[in-house]
Amino acid sequence: MEDSNNCDTCWEINSADNGAESMEEVDECDVIMYDNLNQGCEPCGPASGMSFPSKDAVKSFYRQYACRMGFGFMIRNSRKRRDGKLHYFILACSREGNRVPNTLKSLPTIKNNCEARITVSLKEDGLWYIMKAVLDHSHELSPTKAIRFKVNKNTNMQLKRTIETNHEARVEMNKTIQSLVCDVGGYENLSFAERDVRNYVQKKRYINGKQGDGRALTSYFLRMQEQNRSFFYDIDLDDFFCVKNVFWADARSRATYDSFGDVVTFDTTCLTNKYEMPFVSFVGVNHHGQHVLLGCGLLSTEETESFVWLFKSWFRCMSGNPPQGIVTDQCKAIQNAIKLVFPNTKHRWCLWHIMKKIPEKLKTNAEYNKNIKNAMKGVVYDTCTEAEFEDRWGYFVKGFNLQDNEWLNELYNERRRWVPIFLRKDFWAGMSISQRGENIHLFFDGYINRTTSLQQFVQLYDDALHNKVEKEFEADLRSFNTMVRCGSNSMIEKQFQSSYTHAKFNEVQAEFRAKINCSVSLKCVEGNVCTYDVLEDIIVEGQPKEANFEVIFHRDNHDVSCKCSLFEFRGIVCRHSLIVYAQERVKQVPAKYILPRWSKNIKWKHSYTRSSYDVIQLKTQMQRYDNLCQDFYEIAEVAAEFEHVTYFLQNNLCDLKRMVQSMAASTHRPAFLPK
Repeated sequence: MEDSNNCDTCWEINSADNGAESMEEVDECDVIMYDNLNQGCEPCGPASGMSFPSKDAVKSFYRQYACRMGFGFMIRNSRKRRDGKLHYFILACSREGNRVPNTLKSLPTIKNNCEARITVSLKEDGLWYIMKAVLDHSHELSPTKAIRFKVNKNTNMQLKRTIETNHEARVEMNKTIQSLVCDVGGYENLSFAERDVRNYVQKKRYINGKQGDGRALTSYFLRMQEQNRSFFYDIDLDDFFCVKNVFWADARSRATYDSFGDVVTFDTTCLTNKYEMPFVSFVGVNHHGQHVLLGCGLLSTEETESFVWLFKSWFRCMSGNPPQGIVTDQCKAIQNAIKLVFPNTKHRWCLWHIMKKIPEKLKTNAEYNKNIKNAMKGVVYDTCTEAEFEDRWGYFVKGFNLQDNEWLNELYNERRRWVPIFLRKDFWAGMSISQRGENIHLFFDGYINRTTSLQQFVQLYDDALHNKVEKEFEADLRSFNTMVRCGSNSMIEKQFQSSYTHAKFNEVQAEFRAKINCSVSLKCVEGNVCTYDVLEDIIVEGQPKEANFEVIFHRDNHDVSCKCSLFEFRGIVCRHSLIVYAQERVKQVPAKYILPRWSKNIKWKHSYTRSSYDVIQLKTQMQRYDNLCQDFYEIAEVAAEFEHVTYFLQNNLCDLKRMVQSMAASTHRPAFLPK
């Protein structure tokens, strides 16, 4: 063990004029700046009489000594003057003392009655002196393990910033830890444990989402409104200022609704279970067929009262303009609320959710259930007329002996809300009933999970919205800057090519290609009105079948209507109409069949409206750290190109570091610093 007076002479490092370092012998052990010691100089241990400019300098010196020797330490005792300023403290080995045993819980203890310590006191000259140094320990020391002792764990600003940045970017925790390991050159060089990183992230999560954080949520919305006064929000609080219901829509969502608010889907399947508040979204379809957010909400209950509150808030946000059609889940509370708030809006159910409920509602064995589901799909998707659906539904119910099933009977009574053949006469913007729910989930896929807290959710919503806006911008750029080649010499195809976005023109081309499966024959002519029969080869349940579609064509104005109602339902001219146009030698379709809704040539209002993304709220200290790092990176990049510049910078950084540490130890701002 070392003797307490083993350091008779210490060295103070000074920089000579030529940049080289020199050493001068001093009478007493003055401040030891280990960062400036030459590699050949063996650093000394603590000894009585050593002085330091600040308390932090003492702790830094003792921490480095403890790490070299292989033990941890703690502040054992401290005293303050009457003015509240610290003037005395003891740094003791962490194994000092003896824990009182608990017979009920026999947990491991580090206490071992170790007496190693240093006693430090502040003198009148403003320096901190070591008054007493006890260096002998009553236990074995381990330099290789010292880096993991609690006092030596170094979660510095750089580490915290890296963890926070990765967490905000949704980098997996194990990947974050692996990158930190690579930075320090191996696990053995880590000054922290994996659980320290996880605990730090959990602490940040807890701060971001505390129970009853209605005020924090309001603060977030106010920040958004400061960025754009068109940001709309509405919060319903209970008597204890806890959030009951929330609705918000940014300026871009409101502008988007003006263009694409004719058909809206409303979904309640994404739940934030931590707060037991179901997340709901209003989603439309833009000119690329992409889903766009038209507003979001959080509800405390799935009752009619909550949905009425939400719909009224959304209605007010959108200047009192109701949608033409709305798609929802099969929910009585939602249905009642729509009748009250949007009495003239067409309302249909999501078939995806209905088909998903078959195993739960019919409760049969797996093989039998699969047969039921396939049979029901055939009835729902493959019927071409209402009469055909009625016949096939009857055979389906009777064949599986399901006449008394209440759920199926209710579905049949409400068939005009969900069966495609009953919905084709109305425009639904191409929202496929079977895919609607799946696509809505993808809007927030990778951003939200069942453990997401309330305020985290709002922040992640920002990320998801920004991502979708970028994808729309990229699609706009592709449609503007490139062109999809026509697959034929048809003037009609070129007509759509020059007007539609790439995504919608691809749908038109799919109809052109499908003409090959069709044959056309003139049925009758009455004046300018021609009736055609179009036979299409289709596949039903794996078997080839012919489907007959009647197409009515007006020779005077080139109007056309088909029994398949694809144009009415999706806004795309169908293959049956196209083959009739070809038969009649029509070179241009009427303008009404080229919907402005799918146009790439219109400057949409929402594309000029910026979303209210939340600027990441960093602590002031973290902001200063980021700014300094940016400056340091720029300096290092320039200096690294030349050896002599690098040498100059390294030498001057030593002096700068001493100055900064001295300034940080002072309680007063130096007069020469700009205010």
